[in-house]
Amino acid sequence: MAAEVNTLEGAATNGAPTTAAGAANNGGPLEALMRAAAGLRERPKPWVDVTSYPWSDEDFSARYVRRANYQELYGMKETGEEVDELITLLNIKPKARVLDLCSGNGRHAIALALRGCKMTGVDIGPGPVALAKETSRNLGLTVDYRQLDAMTISFEDAYDAIFLTCAGLSDFSPTAAKDLFVRVERALVPGGTFAAEFLEASPGVDGDVRSWRFVSAESSLFADAAHLQLDERLYDKDAKAEVTRSYVITSDGKMREVARCRQYYSEDDIKGLLAPGSLQLVGISAGSTPGLKRVLAKKR
Repeated sequence: MAAEVNTLEGAATNGAPTTAAGAANNGGPLEALMRAAAGLRERPKPWVDVTSYPWSDEDFSARYVRRANYQELYGMKETGEEVDELITLLNIKPKARVLDLCSGNGRHAIALALRGCKMTGVDIGPGPVALAKETSRNLGLTVDYRQLDAMTISFEDAYDAIFLTCAGLSDFSPTAAKDLFVRVERALVPGGTFAAEFLEASPGVDGDVRSWRFVSAESSLFADAAHLQLDERLYDKDAKAEVTRSYVITSDGKMREVARCRQYYSEDDIKGLLAPGSLQLVGISAGSTPGLKRVLAKKR
């Protein structure tokens, strides 16, 4: 869902200014906020009402990728430790051709380039691609970063290894993930390997969560000013998917809603995504942080 900015006070209805109370009575943003806080807002349908963050928006993607700390947000391992694991898992050799899907700020691609790999990074966001290019250039590295949607890549027999970190597979619906596996298979050379992290479906992830917090301007992922933020996580156990929505309220009375959907996969779900004749499952193991799993597959 793309970020939207609304005003809690002074909203116009048929050309007339409306108070905050009037906005609530007319189903405006304040009422939406109150209903969300009370758990009364209509539940969104995963992958129908909400898909992903607006990564293609330049301001959003640039802000997010420069401020997000995955070690703090999700308890991820340090980049060097993650990359060492990927090298072992994917059997990456020096000068190997490696594709980093959804490469973000380029931290994994840069670390592998420093180890002698020929790296390509693909990301849909203009902000991440610009930052990754800048960082690589400052380090004197040659990394082929491309602003592309992972669902449109059409490489053929181009890479020895491909990886998708940070639970990236869960940013794709089951239908999209199945298509992604097909595209990855085409992009790998025979014998090439693919590793992807995903959120593990388990009874422990069930339930809804809501919380308020104050966010400073320098640490905000969604605004350039200090603000109050209501975060909610809504889990659909039938779909095995969650919708997270953040309502950002700045001091000028404006509210911005930002939402994303993520899919939880069981091991059987992952096996079902690997269509016969495409990638061969090698194994499923623990991911880079508790709650994540990693699938390893190989092109025949």
